Amino acid sequence: MFKKFDADTDIRSHTQVKGSVARNIKKEVKQRYPQLNEILDEIFPKKHPVYLMKCSQHVTVIESRGFLWFWRISDGPLIPTLRCLHKFPELIPSVTVDKGAIRHVLKGSKIMSPGLTSKGGKVEGDMKKGEPVVVMAEGMKTALAVGVLEMDAEAIRTTKKGVAIDNILYLNDGLWQASAPKVETADQKSKGKKNKKREEDTDAGADELIDADDL
Repeated sequence: MFKKFDADTDIRSHTQVKGSVARNIKKEVKQRYPQLNEILDEIFPKKHPVYLMKCSQHVTVIESRGFLWFWRISDGPLIPTLRCLHKFPELIPSVTVDKGAIRHVLKGSKIMSPGLTSKGGKVEGDMKKGEPVVVMAEGMKTALAVGVLEMDAEAIRTTKKGVAIDNILYLNDGLWQASAPKVETADQKSKGKKNKKREEDTDAGADELIDADDL
């Protein structure tokens, strides 16, 4: 879904929500992800604005403190972004792909059952079709992707074939790049200093004019 996401063309609007809407978002996060209850005020500080980023394909992304925390499709449930899961990896169930599947996942490909059931892969529990999962990789400590199961976990383990997971978010996709921390280059810093000096010179000139008017 976010494979070809481009912030310049796919973000339709970016608006601050009313207090009542922000409270409903916090309430849903609290109910769906109780693991975050104790630190919810750090994610959504009181009297701090919450923004909705409405995108193409009926996608909405929740932003607070300049960080993209959750997303949803239409009126669907809020699902953590990949950056959120790097901070809180146990918010949703996880699966593990073997080393051979990593390069395909990083291209945005759907995740096939053999990559989960072969040596190095892992799919456990009683997860059902349609549930979101965080995709880990053999030999890696951080999450590789976020996907939605296209079949029950039991079916993946028994059939060992077919598409198992729809790959929604993955490392370095469009949304990952759009939410990257802004790093100022040396050239930008230099321009910033020049602009600041220009502003200071302008203020000084204004002060001189004021002094002259007072004479």
